[in-house]
Amino acid sequence: MTAQVMDEEKKQKILNASIEEFSKGYSLASTNEIVRKAGVSKGLLFHYFGSKKNLFITVFKEAMSRLEKRLLALYEADQENIKGDIFHRLTKIALMKLRLFQDEPALYQFVATALQDSPEDIKQELQALIDVAAEDGRIKFLGEIGFRDLRPDVDPHKALKLIQLVMDGLQKEYLARKDLTALDWDIEVAEFTEYMEMLRKGLERKEVD
Repeated sequence: MTAQVMDEEKKQKILNASIEEFSKGYSLASTNEIVRKAGVSKGLLFHYFGSKKNLFITVFKEAMSRLEKRLLALYEADQENIKGDIFHRLTKIALMKLRLFQDEPALYQFVATALQDSPEDIKQELQALIDVAAEDGRIKFLGEIGFRDLRPDVDPHKALKLIQLVMDGLQKEYLARKDLTALDWDIEVAEFTEYMEMLRKGLERKEVD
């Protein structure tokens, strides 16, 4: 095994241990616990990341990247079922996110805690990363979305913003519950689908007999 491969393995151990530890919150997280869980020296930790803050931001980027890759894989594997009107497409994407909540609770928990419990200067950096990721996601997932199913008096961009605000609000509500593994996902999916149907009834074009 080469030193380069070994170094990468150690970095991944540090990142995985950090995701678990930082889920307690930035201030409560201990670098001593991180190195203990990762099985590395504290000197090595700071050799790679420089400071607790840099480690935290690096871990946040890693978590966002992992979640985006997982979501993109689900999206690409289900292209046929995603086709449809704006409401169907956005609902399918949102349900994929809910599925990731189930599969990756530690990652989502870390992201939620990072945004809630970080010092203000770090929150601003994290929000900037989220804004970039959100715009990138819109291009990847919604770049070719059509608005012909909306009522003619509805501004398409405002409608999209409204739908996304509802989706983001529900996501924040899920994450705020802390223990994602305790949620009854059948109930959550049914509730989310109901909200999307309410939006559909209010915004979609009505067929004329």
